Amino acid sequence: MGRWKTWFGMMVASLLLMMGGVGMAWPQAVRAARAPARVIVRGTIATVNADARTLTVKTAKGETVEVVGTDKTILLVVGIRKPTWKDLHPDERVLVVGTRTDGKVEAIRIGVRPPVQTFHGTIAEIKENRLVLETNKGKATLLTDDRTRFRVPGVKSPTLKDFKVGDRVNALGVGHFDDIWYVTLMSLVRRGR
Repeated sequence: MGRWKTWFGMMVASLLLMMGGVGMAWPQAVRAARAPARVIVRGTIATVNADARTLTVKTAKGETVEVVGTDKTILLVVGIRKPTWKDLHPDERVLVVGTRTDGKVEAIRIGVRPPVQTFHGTIAEIKENRLVLETNKGKATLLTDDRTRFRVPGVKSPTLKDFKVGDRVNALGVGHFDDIWYVTLMSLVRRGR
């Protein structure tokens, strides 16, 4: 019986030593195998090279961050269903999610956060999904799509067809390049005469 206890004790001790050795090496192996940590960069696009899939972002702290895209980078641009790198422009606000590699950020996702503006004015022209609004600051070109919501008093499910030239409206627009605004919400204030 004594030999059995000795043999069993030696086996347990051997196993503990082996596990201890593996246990010591395991965290280092996991650290080495971990994917790079994700980073988030917020700022304004300073430069874009659409052909090379690169851009530089100037952050609120004044830092310049170089961003590199890949075939797997997802682009999100309000108002554009399938955006490409040519839809990214300087001075647009951007949010980049990626991983830092060699001092650059390899982008997983790039989202353009365009400016938002409220318009108050009179409809001067309506053509298909495009309308021109006369405001105190001049003319504004607005585009609508299937995501635009409309509000007309007394109309259950209004569309752009429920608006006419001369109507006074309020519109909430999301801006994009070339001073075109995508309408997210348009409300009738007063019918034209």
